[in-house]
Amino acid sequence: MDALKVVSFLHRRADFSQARFSEYWRTTHKDHALKLVEAGFFRGYIQNHALDWQPEGLARMADGAPELWIDDVAALSRLVDSREYREGAGPDEACFMTPPAIACVARERLIDGRRRDALDGAVKLMLVWQRDPALSRDSFTRLWLAGDGASLLPGARPLRLTRQAVEAPDDVSTAFDGVECSWWPDVRSLQAAWAQRAAEAGRGLVAPGSLRGLLVREEVVLAPATEQ
Repeated sequence: MDALKVVSFLHRRADFSQARFSEYWRTTHKDHALKLVEAGFFRGYIQNHALDWQPEGLARMADGAPELWIDDVAALSRLVDSREYREGAGPDEACFMTPPAIACVARERLIDGRRRDALDGAVKLMLVWQRDPALSRDSFTRLWLAGDGASLLPGARPLRLTRQAVEAPDDVSTAFDGVECSWWPDVRSLQAAWAQRAAEAGRGLVAPGSLRGLLVREEVVLAPATEQ
């Protein structure tokens, strides 16, 4: 079953190291975010913290990436207007990151692999693309979510593979259109797979030169309701 989620990418404050950014996010800001969970605004919350090593040739997307599972798009408007956000998580964002976050609502599909609770210690590769300009959003979404393997890594078998397709009107420009997440036992196994990547994969589906990404370790704050 597909799930609806918000995928965001954060850049740390210029005076923050990666370590300081991650520590603030996983402590002080998480406490504010949990008040939004308690108020029922989202059904899952995961923090993705960037690792020191990043794949060669991959344009770095951000310093961290939160994922929020929601019931519907209207939940976001209710969240932004809520007292919990206006007096807590909202103003706290500027305490550790450089606003605004890059965020899109997306439809997620599990392509293959293990449950999230069986991935302890794994690293996660988040790859982000814009769609080929010749494709409508509906066509891109259908083709993107129908994929059956890691886009750039033919023949590789990650522990888990998901894809997300951004939901928006066809005439609305978005920061990205497709996200692919793959989980690997460790950095070394990903390095071996990445060395064999097919750089031209996705021709006719994604826009040339639009690939960005981030290697992270995910921290589950609230397991998505779809996986409980």
